[in-house]
Amino acid sequence: MQQRIYVVTEKNSGYERLVMAQTPAQAMRHVTSDKFEVKAASAAVVARLMGHGAKLEQTTTATVED
Repeated sequence: MQQRIYVVTEKNSGYERLVMAQTPAQAMRHVTSDKFEVKAASAAVVARLMGHGAKLEQTTTATVED
């Protein structure tokens, strides 16, 4: 797969970064990897977070064109 340059924009500040990647998801992952981590939630974590008011978020199924 060929790489291309993506602009990743922080919505609140408008700050833009140029990232060379194969997909938009790969570019987003690169930009956010130092700020976030993702792992499966245990039942205890789900109970704790929902007990503090967290709501379950559903991803969209829309496809992103490269």
